Amino acid sequence: MKSKSASPPNDKENQAVASSEPTVMSEHDKAVLAKIAQLPDDLFSKCERQVDKGTKTYRLQRESHGGNSVFFNQDGKDYRYNLVDGTTGAMYLAESPETALKEVFQNKKGLKESDLDDYFMGVIALEKDMKVLQIQELIKGSRLTLNDVTTSTRAVTQQLARRVHKAGFDGMYYPSNVTGEECLVLWHHKPAGEGVASTLEQTCLSDYELDGRETADILVNDLGISVEEG
Repeated sequence: MKSKSASPPNDKENQAVASSEPTVMSEHDKAVLAKIAQLPDDLFSKCERQVDKGTKTYRLQRESHGGNSVFFNQDGKDYRYNLVDGTTGAMYLAESPETALKEVFQNKKGLKESDLDDYFMGVIALEKDMKVLQIQELIKGSRLTLNDVTTSTRAVTQQLARRVHKAGFDGMYYPSNVTGEECLVLWHHKPAGEGVASTLEQTCLSDYELDGRETADILVNDLGISVEEG
């Protein structure tokens, strides 16, 4: 495979947003927390959507983990919509493989071809109907803004997630902040997700193709991420 570049190669990841957040909450964060606290209970039911059993989604992960792509992470204090309650895990899913790639590699200016050997694209199917909240509808019906639910510190967005979970939801549809496409976060108390989701297939990125195109072509031409030899 030839070297493919969309920008100068760089193997170092930028600092993750979560790890660089201030320890003192900003005035904006305090204002968003107040908005979340003021959300009326009956608004949540108006934002409800069912995700049907059998729905297929995509998840990109490092390593194969025995061919299993389902994982509800209970140790997720650095993730936007984790509950961080010590018992409930969260799994983030994309509606397209392109968004799954962009979400994972968004802080990468470039990759090496050999890096693709370490990542696996999983196709995950839901094993039951799931009741989820549509964040876009919540924004329409409240004082919350898209900026509030995507750029606030993790402590703020996690509080929103806890409020939604307490209202009886299994997860949320939310907009990806890298592609704008709708993504799905699900919550479950079992890390392996038994009875909730299962892996239909899993492919190493070195072998993965989408509509006859290699992963490197998608990363470079569609997502602006360089892939270099090595």
